[in-house]
Amino acid sequence: MSSLWFKLKVKLKRMAKQARSNILYGTFLLLPLLATVFIIVKLFHWMDSWIYLVIPQSLRSDIIPGMGFVALILVTYSLGLFARNYIGKRLLSMGNEVIKRIPFFNKIYSIIKQVVDAIANPKKKVLDKVVLIEFPHKDSYCLAFVTSRENKEISKSAGDKMISVFLPKAPNPASGFLFYVPESKVTEVNISMETAMKLIMSAGVVTPDKKDAAKEISEIKDISSLLHLFKPPKKEFHDPRD
Repeated sequence: MSSLWFKLKVKLKRMAKQARSNILYGTFLLLPLLATVFIIVKLFHWMDSWIYLVIPQSLRSDIIPGMGFVALILVTYSLGLFARNYIGKRLLSMGNEVIKRIPFFNKIYSIIKQVVDAIANPKKKVLDKVVLIEFPHKDSYCLAFVTSRENKEISKSAGDKMISVFLPKAPNPASGFLFYVPESKVTEVNISMETAMKLIMSAGVVTPDKKDAAKEISEIKDISSLLHLFKPPKKEFHDPRD
């Protein structure tokens, strides 16, 4: 009787570990999908919300979900088309001159416009190279991105050729620090921007080693073969009577 109970106990433990592994694996599968859907839905709701500001109260019941997105596409297309002709360019130039005369507002607008122009310029890469810089102390390195190599006044003041680098925070690369570093103390890394972003967002979990990644992918043939990643190490159970 005790032997039967022991075997049942061992089997229940294995089933519990298998269930935990399946739950973890299912969670990791769903998380990227749910996060993507959540962001898209929130974005659509935000774009739909401003429609209520321009549509009369009596017509708000007729608003279809996604109308804000369609309206935004139409507005941006119309503005782009209008800004390409002579009259549009003249009006935009006049509008910029008016904005430049508005105190406080002109400072914010000017900064945002310069950033947008830099991003929109296909000839100028905002993030030039992936590099390593020493931070926060000697012999400790962080991934960063070169944003500009043209800093004449700063280089002149520092007495060395300085380049500006953006050091993103992990796991949220949307925020970070701007550093001016001597070019001689910057080490370029032979990885893509996408790989560097994955490294930062995953806190170093995602490896840039393509060979190892390819090997892992080749070993994964079906869903069941992934479960070993989440299974705890097997333990041998010994009958206490032995």
